[in-house]
Amino acid sequence: MKKLAFLPHNKIERIWSEEEYLNIKKLLNKKHAAYLENEEFEIEAGVSKEQIQLKVSLRKHDNSILYPIECVYVRELDDKVNYNEIVINMIDYLDLYWTDYFIEDRDIFVPLDWSKHEFEGITFYLRGFIRNINLEEQAESFLAQHGYGDYEIKSISSET
Repeated sequence: MKKLAFLPHNKIERIWSEEEYLNIKKLLNKKHAAYLENEEFEIEAGVSKEQIQLKVSLRKHDNSILYPIECVYVRELDDKVNYNEIVINMIDYLDLYWTDYFIEDRDIFVPLDWSKHEFEGITFYLRGFIRNINLEEQAESFLAQHGYGDYEIKSISSET
């Protein structure tokens, strides 16, 4: 069994130029503008020899809420796939999710644990979680004031 993980920036190669990222972000923000409440989408995508990954996050402008959804496509050793096509496929899948999320009054969520999904003939894994950044910063400040060291929030991970 292979352990799934969303890799940090230094272990992946960016897929698109900064301009392409901005264009995709603008497109998502424009498409869902009627539902956005002082928030906007952020996007990250990368490729390594083991996987292709995408993260689409919805962030409140005041940094109170961050809802990232991470997608991972696991590459096989002899995999000759077009990684750009796979990432676009995952974006399309998440775009449909965000549409449902807003239509359902933000009452449907991606599982915390990695779950397997298939869309347009491509199988990938995704997970999501909602974070309150302001509350996390307040908790860290409180702990630091009371003699506790720096603690990093470790990513949630599981094996599939």
